Amino acid sequence: MANKATVAIINSVFAIFLFAEVLWAEEPRRPAYEHPGNYRDEINQLKADFKSRFGYELIDLELEWRSWEVKKLTAAFSQLPDTFLKIKGPKGFYHLSQFRGGPEGMPVDDIPAATFPGFQTVYRNARMAYQVEVGNQEPRIEFYSKLFYEDEENLNNIVQHEMAHIYDMFKGYLSFSVEWLQITKFKLIHLPALDSRPGDDYLFAPLNSPEEPHYAPVSSLQLPTYSRQNPQEDFANSVAAYINYPYFQYSHPKRYQFLKEKVFGGKTYFPEENTEYKQKVTSDFLHAINNKNWDQVIEISKEVARDHHSEIEGELVQLLEQALPNTPDSVRDVKLALASCNFIDPDALNIRKNLIRKKRVALQELLENRKCALMARRSFEKELGIWSMRNIYFFKNKGQAFIQFLDPISLTSRARGFDTRYTWRIFNDGSSVHLAEGSFIRKEANAGSIRINLSETAVGNLNLPTGSPLTLELGAQRVHPIEFKRLNSKTAKIRFVIPAGFNYDGVKKPGIKVVYPLRPEFQSLN
Repeated sequence: MANKATVAIINSVFAIFLFAEVLWAEEPRRPAYEHPGNYRDEINQLKADFKSRFGYELIDLELEWRSWEVKKLTAAFSQLPDTFLKIKGPKGFYHLSQFRGGPEGMPVDDIPAATFPGFQTVYRNARMAYQVEVGNQEPRIEFYSKLFYEDEENLNNIVQHEMAHIYDMFKGYLSFSVEWLQITKFKLIHLPALDSRPGDDYLFAPLNSPEEPHYAPVSSLQLPTYSRQNPQEDFANSVAAYINYPYFQYSHPKRYQFLKEKVFGGKTYFPEENTEYKQKVTSDFLHAINNKNWDQVIEISKEVARDHHSEIEGELVQLLEQALPNTPDSVRDVKLALASCNFIDPDALNIRKNLIRKKRVALQELLENRKCALMARRSFEKELGIWSMRNIYFFKNKGQAFIQFLDPISLTSRARGFDTRYTWRIFNDGSSVHLAEGSFIRKEANAGSIRINLSETAVGNLNLPTGSPLTLELGAQRVHPIEFKRLNSKTAKIRFVIPAGFNYDGVKKPGIKVVYPLRPEFQSLN
């Protein structure tokens, strides 16, 4: 019986292979693709042309450059001003699969590019000098595989942003100049080490101003708080805005004029007009609506949303509502719903809700748009709403204790109708018994920069010990007053110490000195 079964199985398998062979024989075979020439020679020529035109070498490292990648990079570089080309010092541009600067060198998937070397900001007591000390690595940009699958707009923006960091580095860090710090309203605070002693050197950090509503416009891939991280990101985003964003000259005239004179050598990318920002935007928006140019309506709304202007948004949202009469129009309704996704104003969400309820717009169609998906209920309540706070600093001013931090989704939270309460607790390092706790509610719209006076918001009196390492825990609770929903963020922690008599306040005009590694290509910069 076993032998008969085995024979049957063998015959069946043979029949399957025979049948497959017949089918394959009936299907005409496709010839293997053959490149009409030497593919490697073509890539080498493209790389040579790139270096000849722009002055930078494309280096094969983990991955080899491919022709279509070089062509995309060439298109992005062709928009840069001459001042960004042939800078002496950068070794070149590397091509790798992923950024490997995560915890313990772990790869990070969502970073498209990075500029090296990094730097540290130190106050040297012996010299009484604020110093930016540049790392001793090869100056370079690393481009990761993710970059080359972005659309043209995002790819160009990323490349130009990174080149702004290179330009900044080799021009003595204009982003740390007194003029740029004054324009952008960053101020310095001193940060003591946990084991600090009187007379020791200490770090310093530039803090954005929570009272200043407008920092450099952000790209479509960045968080609203990205430019507030430090003057370098604000500078790089301003450079990208100068090249790509038509309203930058109106929304940020001081940044625009600084870059025009000191970075771009007078080169402009858009016609210049002496027009007030709100007037320019509302006029263009209304003109696009009247001409039923719905794609232009989306484009203008996207540009305005790069930096939050509540008054302007309110007017544009009203214009959107007026452009949506009771008579359905499948194309118009979808386009205006997509435009509304760019706005934080709560009435923009109501526009989408009404269109969906009346079945004039399909929810699924909106969710296919990245911006609409990020503003959607599920995205906020399942993901964004639980994000932790970032860039947390403790400092003292005039005897009062403060923390300042970035809430990357404060605007999205407002758009979804949530109020936010920030809660904090302080412990002796290593202890589970808290020394102090408190909370703070920010009711009005905020662009994501929060400063809390711990002395005023503490439960009871605030008495923090000096000289002992402390741990601060910070969280946010999002509360919807109508739907009675509560979302708790993940807890963020920092460690700090309060030295007796330490001065946390930096000077207004610090005169920061840049210290480069002692290598030949840097000698002219020292």
